[in-house]
Amino acid sequence: MNKVPLIILTVSNPAAFSGKGSVIVLEYTDERAAEKAARKIASETGRSVTVRDENSRVTEIIPAPAIH
Repeated sequence: MNKVPLIILTVSNPAAFSGKGSVIVLEYTDERAAEKAARKIASETGRSVTVRDENSRVTEIIPAPAIH
């Protein structure tokens, strides 16, 4: 049985919820869907998104969009 690789998206916001911080973690098995979701989250929230593999190694960081 083949194990499907896990892709983890993490969005951190240390100033959220009255300074107590927040973390959103999403798990994907489809790389394209994970990348699309990470870019949309970064764009819509203004936060950077870290993409990690199943061993918690960072594979990509989607930066927060620049504000003009």
